[in-house]
Amino acid sequence: MADDRQAVLDAARVRITSMEDEIREALKGRDLAADGDERSDGHHHPAEAASDSEYREKQLRDQLRMREQLEQLSRAREAIEAGTYGVCVDCGSPIPEGRLKAIPDAERCVPCQSRAPRRR
Repeated sequence: MADDRQAVLDAARVRITSMEDEIREALKGRDLAADGDERSDGHHHPAEAASDSEYREKQLRDQLRMREQLEQLSRAREAIEAGTYGVCVDCGSPIPEGRLKAIPDAERCVPCQSRAPRRR
């Protein structure tokens, strides 16, 4: 049983590291603060400016979502080290192994997650 648990933890560590690496790589290409291209030069048609603004807002939302996921992955890594990984933060029940394989940074069991407030 302890070997099974260790295998789950080892797999979670590998998957979390992989996910963190993917997100960090994606964030490198989305540094909007360093975006100094011609879109901000004020010489575009108003419709282009609106499209550019919409694109920038989407990029900012994506960037925020990725940073939030990095924080959640960090919490999962901390839970592994603390020995609380795989335990629902709301009810204290074990999170099923299948859920952890699918979502290694899951903090709640399915019933508690379904009751948790959803972010927009």
